[in-house]
Formats: sequence, C-alpha cells, structure tokens
Amino acid sequence: MKFITMRNFMAATAITLLMILSAAGTVLAGEISGQLDHVSNTSISGWAFDSSSPNTSATVQILVKKQGSDSAVKEFTAFASSKRSDVQEQKGGNAYCGFSAEINWSDLDDGTYDIEAYVKGSKLPGNVQYKKTADGGEAVWPSSSSAVSGNMKSLGLFKTTGYCPCYSCSEGWGRHTSTGAIAQASHTIAVDPRVIPYGSKVMIGGVVYTAEDKGGGVRGNHIDIFFNTHGETRSHGTRTQEVFLLQ
Repeated sequence: MKFITMRNFMAATAITLLMILSAAGTVLAGEISGQLDHVSNTSISGWAFDSSSPNTSATVQILVKKQGSDSAVKEFTAFASSKRSDVQEQKGGNAYCGFSAEINWSDLDDGTYDIEAYVKGSKLPGNVQYKKTADGGEAVWPSSSSAVSGNMKSLGLFKTTGYCPCYSCSEGWGRHTSTGAIAQASHTIAVDPRVIPYGSKVMIGGVVYTAEDKGGGVRGNHIDIFFNTHGETRSHGTRTQEVFLLQ
C-alpha cells in the first residue's frame, strides 16, 4: 500500500491548478472585435482589435473571391495599426486598430467578387461585394438593395450576440417574441427598446433586421441577433459592429 506524502499531494494539487487555469485561459481568451467597413476602386479597409493582445496590431487576412467560387483570386495581409478615432471614441482602448490594403481591380475579369477579412481564423463582420464592369466598378452591400435605398443614420458601435429557439437561449419561448411576432433568422433582433424602439429597421453587417424582441440581458448598446440554430449562435459569438438606422 502506497502512502501519499504531503510533498506529493502539494505537487499534484499544483499541477491540477495549472491545468484548470490553463483551460480557463483558453475559455477566457480575449475576443476579436472588428469590421470590414469600406471598399473603393483602389482599397479595402476596416478595423480589428484583439483584446487578448491590446498593444499588438492584429494581423488581418483579406480574401477576394469570384462569386460562386471558394478560391481566392487575390489575397492580402494587412496590419491593424492605423488610427481610427471613431472606433476609440465609442469602443475605448487602443485607437490604432485600422487596416487597409490597396487593390487593382483592373487585374480581374468583369463580374461580382465577395470580399472577406479574417483575424486568427475568425471572419470579421461586413458582408461586402465588388461589382466590376467594363466601365469601372462599385462596392455593394448585399441585402442593402431596395430595403436600404433610403437614408441611413449610424447609431454607433454596438455589442452584438446571438440567440436561437433552443431552451438555453430562449428559456422556453422558442420563436415567440415580446412583441408577438414570430422570430425569423436574418430578420429578428432583440434590443433595449429605450435605445432602439420596437419596429425599427437597422442594418448590421449589410443585413437589414427588425427590432421585434427584448432579451433579459440586453441593455444599452447591445443587440441580440436571432439565428435558427445554436451552432450559428455560437459561431457569431460576441462582436462589436456598427449599426445603421434606416430612416
């Protein structure tokens, strides 16, 4: 029969604590915030911030794909080190979080291209396309056609999270909302009605949503976006995104 000495006990306890702290560090690692927010005839830009490395410029991978293809026709690496005072004013932290990459669209064939930006494998919000024609080209934000043809007003940066019909997210309410509407993906959001009144239409990442619900933990500049599945909710995670009110 073996006896555990106090020294062995303390060593085993220390190892266990290190394992717990290591696991906790993985779970509590800083989140990636950012957005792909501008595309022109010469450049692609946005902002990105890694709260786990606040004093280090985030490395951004930008991909340009021909619509309908998974392969990138152009790929850039940019560092989020340019000053973005607008982000700092609303988000705080380091103002040097802007990134930009120059692009020559004349190298590409006419057609529609999807533009994506990633930090540490996480895709930044900002669903944007570029339509190139023989006469030039223009950036297009999908879902922003006729529904967004009117005036838009920026409400600033909001924290966005996700929820779905599962019990964990909706506590038994499923798709039923506080306004009586049936929640739909790519349409319904939960808001603080003191900040965004019910019925308001807002654009987030190129998608137009309607304020139809109120979440128990949604306060102030926080929006909960409805998804069909819990997997999509987890994939969205917590982000910082600019919100536009359709007027």
